[in-house]
Amino acid sequence: MLAVHCPRCGRPAPVSLASPDLMACAACHYRGPPPGEAAQGLRAAAHVVFQADVRRRQLSDALRRTLVTASRRHARLLVVFALASVPITGFAALILLGIWVSPDDDDGRLVTGGMVVASWIGTVGAGAAVLALVRRRQRRLEEACAARPPAAPGEPAACHVCGAPLDGGGDDGIARCGFCAADNLVAPAVLERVRARQVVILQSFEQAVSTDLASFGRATSGAAAAVVATALVVPVTVFVLAVAAVLVGESMRLPVDAAVSYATVSTAAGQCVGKIARGPDGGAVVRFGGFRRAELPEEQALAPGAPIEAVSPGSLVGRFVTAKAGAGVVEEVFSSPLTGNSAVVRGGDGTSFTSSIAGLCLGGSPPR
Repeated sequence: MLAVHCPRCGRPAPVSLASPDLMACAACHYRGPPPGEAAQGLRAAAHVVFQADVRRRQLSDALRRTLVTASRRHARLLVVFALASVPITGFAALILLGIWVSPDDDDGRLVTGGMVVASWIGTVGAGAAVLALVRRRQRRLEEACAARPPAAPGEPAACHVCGAPLDGGGDDGIARCGFCAADNLVAPAVLERVRARQVVILQSFEQAVSTDLASFGRATSGAAAAVVATALVVPVTVFVLAVAAVLVGESMRLPVDAAVSYATVSTAAGQCVGKIARGPDGGAVVRFGGFRRAELPEEQALAPGAPIEAVSPGSLVGRFVTAKAGAGVVEEVFSSPLTGNSAVVRGGDGTSFTSSIAGLCLGGSPPR
């Protein structure tokens, strides 16, 4: 708000480029010329306005429609987004619940659960981010176009460029200033929102007007393109970050987690390694994980009182094993944030693959 100090009471009072030689103070009801060189500064600011292309102060038909239908369009987007999010969220919740109650090992749970969460974030999370950014862009546009709220109830709103009083607004809630031809949004809700952010400008009128014109230009130029760019960039960014997180997690090789205990048991595929865990009936079971060979069950119960043939991951290094991916000699054991305790197996052809330690079978021939 362009203002000067009232010569009678000293309080800030609004002024207008349309009437540089006249001001009115609502506090003491002074009405007369502004003090000092204020009138000259207002005339210089008016010269800045009229030197600029009038189109820099006006809204295109597309932006008018955008402002008029903003609330309805945003409400429709929220409804569509909510309806689309319900089945996606429900499906992800069912998968996560199945993983939680499954007797499968922690490695398979972690990988599958991570993929489900990443997929949910890539859809629901990215959609919510796009809606929030579009809404933020919409508010910036509204505030850049908003008229200056009335100084007192019953008074007209003022032009955001020159401060001249506005004659109401059209059916679309946008009023064109009769002095500088700038378009102003006069929707009551927007005026109430910008009232709290209104800044009183008591000097440098030329700079203030130039700044307002530049702000209006930035907010209105390419508004539609910015929304499209946001809608494209956010999901792509989320996907890239998810892929980067998976790659970083897979590349990390930490010491074997000693808290996980393993045992070898006799199975249809021979002597195979599995995690020692407690079964639903309280007895001990050996679980072979989600990356096991087809011949192996998810878990195998141990007979009560039967000796447990424990095996440490480090003792597998140098031994010939078979896994779902093939057969070879264990070269290294490590722990990964994504797959847990794992083994690097080098095959007879010189190639290597990584397998979960749970599900490795000692000796034998490669699986068909």
